[in-house]
Amino acid sequence: GLKKCSKESLLKAVYNIALTGLSLNPVLKYAYLIPRWSPSGSVAVLEPSYQGLIKLLTDTGSIVAIYANIVYEGDDFEVVYGTTSEIVHKPKFKGKKILMVYAVAVLAGSNFKQFEVMDIEEINAIKEKSESYKACKAGKAKSCIWEEHSGEMCKKTVIKRLFKYLPKTDKFNNVAHAIAVLDEDYTPTDGQADYQ
Repeated sequence: GLKKCSKESLLKAVYNIALTGLSLNPVLKYAYLIPRWSPSGSVAVLEPSYQGLIKLLTDTGSIVAIYANIVYEGDDFEVVYGTTSEIVHKPKFKGKKILMVYAVAVLAGSNFKQFEVMDIEEINAIKEKSESYKACKAGKAKSCIWEEHSGEMCKKTVIKRLFKYLPKTDKFNNVAHAIAVLDEDYTPTDGQADYQ
């Protein structure tokens, strides 16, 4: 599919690899070059994975660890907000229907954990805005990462949301650029904007 992509889009995707500092090494699974449908023809885009976002976030030094989990139907799940916020998740490993997704970041130099929780309706609302998902749904693309790897996309979505609440340092430029690259899939082109 990348052979059919415009040279300009391939150059931009490679440039974005350099800006984010991510590797395309398939063993690491940090990022991928993905062909996408567009009204002007196929374009190549850089698609950082949720593992790539975790690497960039932990490389900043502000976060010791970050993880995301999926809550399936039948799991015991409780969220407590307030001065002692916490998540209690006891998976049953039986359900297949996704109900919630959450991400937790362990901040450096403290025992404090920042977390974000999203229900499947919030995730699906974001999925519906994805240009790649819309192209697949309309039959313009043969496959879609949202369909083939829905769990991974759910995790990436909640990590992107959590990013907004994390303490920023001067090393956050790579993370911010990776998030901006990911958000390009949700920005309508000029031609698409004319239809709104």
